[in-house]
Amino acid sequence: MAISKEAYKVLEAIVGEDYISTDPVVCEGYRAGPGGYECGLGYERVMTKIPGCVIMPLTTEEVQKIVRVCNRYKVPYVPYSTGWYGARSHCHVDNELLIDLKRMDDFEIDEKHLYAVVGSGVIYSQLQEEAMKRGMYIVVGGGGSQCSAIANMIGDGWSPLSYRIGLPHRRILGTELIMPDGELVKLGSLALQDDPFWGEGLGPDLRGLLRGFTGHRGFLGIVTKMAIKLMPFQPERLEPTGISPHTSLQLPVNRVKWINFTMPSKESMKTAMFEMARAEIGAGVTKVPIFWRAIAKASCKEEYWDIWSKESEETIKDFHLLRVLLVGFGSEEQMEYEERVLNDIITEIGGEARRTRPSDESWFKNADSAGMWLMCGSYVSVDYVIETLEHALPHGENYAKLKPKFTPPLMPDYGDPGWFQSFELGHQGYSEFLVYWDPDENTDGVDQFYLETSKENIRKRFYTSLLGSHQPLYLTGPAYGPNYHKWLLAVKDEFDPNFLCHPPVPLAHDQFVEKAEWMRPMKDWKSPKLP
Repeated sequence: MAISKEAYKVLEAIVGEDYISTDPVVCEGYRAGPGGYECGLGYERVMTKIPGCVIMPLTTEEVQKIVRVCNRYKVPYVPYSTGWYGARSHCHVDNELLIDLKRMDDFEIDEKHLYAVVGSGVIYSQLQEEAMKRGMYIVVGGGGSQCSAIANMIGDGWSPLSYRIGLPHRRILGTELIMPDGELVKLGSLALQDDPFWGEGLGPDLRGLLRGFTGHRGFLGIVTKMAIKLMPFQPERLEPTGISPHTSLQLPVNRVKWINFTMPSKESMKTAMFEMARAEIGAGVTKVPIFWRAIAKASCKEEYWDIWSKESEETIKDFHLLRVLLVGFGSEEQMEYEERVLNDIITEIGGEARRTRPSDESWFKNADSAGMWLMCGSYVSVDYVIETLEHALPHGENYAKLKPKFTPPLMPDYGDPGWFQSFELGHQGYSEFLVYWDPDENTDGVDQFYLETSKENIRKRFYTSLLGSHQPLYLTGPAYGPNYHKWLLAVKDEFDPNFLCHPPVPLAHDQFVEKAEWMRPMKDWKSPKLP
């Protein structure tokens, strides 16, 4: 049933007639697609809906009033900032209210105490630029600086820079959260005073309502304001170069430098990561998928395939590339010292430095994010896992063995085990497995690979970060925790008993498997009747 006229009038009174609309043309503009992350998958086709209404609040108070109206009139709603996260950040039920937060662009930096207070509409490119003007910086996720800073902080929020800076949940400070029942909850030091400098505060740490390692996709409320910890940077400017879409940042190599090393084995890369962490050097260290080299070399899709099609399992099996970022945070002397120590570590292990372009396209401001899916049209990470480096290598290798069964429609990568890296100065490791496909072809195999990897994690006892919003909850829940699903659904039922906030998350993937006929034969677990 569409939003009632009475509910519409009340909502209109909150934001004004210019900031609410049921116009089909406006609402159509908020549907998932047509390109990018998860584009063309069955999940998008089956689960996403065109909003029944779009509303654009300006303040926390307006969001709170909107949520209370939704509860009064039983209107399902979804919080939305930039929508970059593809199908999962869009409407999933008919006639849903989409709460577009882009007008909430308040921005303030505390230079003395190194943090920024931002609204939901502030994107990373704005935050990073203003931080760097003041000698600070922030992690920008691999997907691009066009996404909402808050959405990324409560979603994923990591990159190779997390080796030095640390994971995002540690950098969430004072936060304003509108719970699904409309109650305003202030987290961290904001719970006691009008100062967001501290994430924990003096009472319970409630940041688990926002995220675990990865996030809940907004089904436990709407964050309207957050203080985000910034970190000291070096003083020299990273200069933008090139013409779009072939742009990058020119690095001042006396203070910021990428160095690529050819290594003798995957095991040697892991050893290098451990030794760098023990020496406490470096700003980032990662092994990225080999086909990213072909992406970097290619000027178009056709050239990419010309380069990559010449490779094979034989040609890449002994190619091991370690990518290290050095930053002289304190001085040029620090930079020189860290480079000497790094070269000693690599030489002892048997690696060799390669000529590396003095530029960055990926991790400071992400000039190349739109090119990540150029080769095939669509891309997604089927899993990203934060556990240990000992876990990261076999996790990726196992997925690589599984992938040929689903290639095509997946792009061939000749057994490359994906991406792994060191986080938090070696205390944690990271594994990510990316897949690419052509959205114009049949994508059933992509959906099936997504589900099969969830099962594989359970069979092989691999940890996964994607519990709750990306995988069937009644498949993974009993295996992790155990009975993680019972706890999560109990929390959801406590704060949102009517399932109005981003329904049917966290049961969306369960529902997808039930609805998609090509997925049903893969279901070999029990689940109750779904909403």
